[in-house]
Amino acid sequence: MLKVSNTSIEEALRLFNGSGISTGLLVPTRTGLSKSIIDATLSFRDFLRETGVHDYSMQTRGVKEYVSANFVLPDSCIKTKASFYRPKAKPKQDGDPRVWFYQLTQYCRPTDLLAVVAYDGELYVFNMSNKDVVRAFGVPGSYPHEILSACAEVISPVASELLCKLKQIHKKGFISGVKHGDTNVGMTLEDLLGIKPNADKTPDYKGIELKSSRKLGKAVSKISRTKKITLFANIPDWKRSQFTASDILSTFGYIEDGRLQLYCTVSNLVNSQGLYLDAHDEVDLINKAKTEKYSGGVAVWALKTLKARLAEKHRETFWVQASSEVVDGKEFFRYDYVRHTRKPNTANLASLFDSGIITLDYAMHIKPNGGVRDHGYLFRTTGDKLAHIFPLEKVYDLSK
Repeated sequence: MLKVSNTSIEEALRLFNGSGISTGLLVPTRTGLSKSIIDATLSFRDFLRETGVHDYSMQTRGVKEYVSANFVLPDSCIKTKASFYRPKAKPKQDGDPRVWFYQLTQYCRPTDLLAVVAYDGELYVFNMSNKDVVRAFGVPGSYPHEILSACAEVISPVASELLCKLKQIHKKGFISGVKHGDTNVGMTLEDLLGIKPNADKTPDYKGIELKSSRKLGKAVSKISRTKKITLFANIPDWKRSQFTASDILSTFGYIEDGRLQLYCTVSNLVNSQGLYLDAHDEVDLINKAKTEKYSGGVAVWALKTLKARLAEKHRETFWVQASSEVVDGKEFFRYDYVRHTRKPNTANLASLFDSGIITLDYAMHIKPNGGVRDHGYLFRTTGDKLAHIFPLEKVYDLSK
């Protein structure tokens, strides 16, 4: 279809690629304009999927889906909408996916080259066969120039792809959980995304970490004030620590349900077990104790190690929030919101510990054979503190 374009495709791509902007190209034919149908080519479908706007492979056949769109002029934008359609398959045929922009016949002529970019969940259509539109690219303050400047800051293709999949999952409504207990919400989402369970410390989805939680209120921010979030887990540097895991449990643990255990949060303030964190020297994070029986160091982590762990785990993270309901004893989830963070502020990690923004959770108990069972040394925060750790953050409503 593109070969019938009346405008140089190479020149059009140069204008967008120079700014690192992903572009989808379409050339409507005379027949297509008259029938209000444009075939969504493979490259255009890839563009939509990679930018997180739409994934035809997850679309129900025979049902149209829509997104907001805009026709770009030199001095303005015309609001419209785009429709996506996947025909019901005929015998031995798959049916070509289709796209259409309402009122397109008023914006272009047959064989005009249309360049489509995505920004903030909407599509912007540039008629590259319109010389006035192309000239406006280089004019600061013009609509084409301002839109491209904004688009140059959009999220990565992988993040857009994941966001698109999450939007499609949201459309499915409440989905039966695959497990039981606290981890059910995360395990169910990973199952829906085709991610196999593993104990690997690397991020979950093509370099993006996924952290799922239940939404406890209607507002997206409510969960951040009421729910702890595990950032990562990391064992102490036992060679430099004063106590072993067994020593920590036997010294600071308590008997509950007939077993010795230690489940507590350690912060910059002394807790009920007499434990607290100290990172004042900006070299080590030291878990110290101040009790009647003991005062001094307990366990040590090199801040350099913790910085690397945080940067590795959360280079880019989707914090997914789900609504939860229980029917006949089984939990169902609808995934509603995403908080997208990038580039953790590791330089000030010592201050984050000393101000109580990041805390440590001990989660250990004695096993029947006398050994220590721990669930990891968990470094955690609350959602309202994420902005202190991650300077770059954006919230997406998956229903939009």
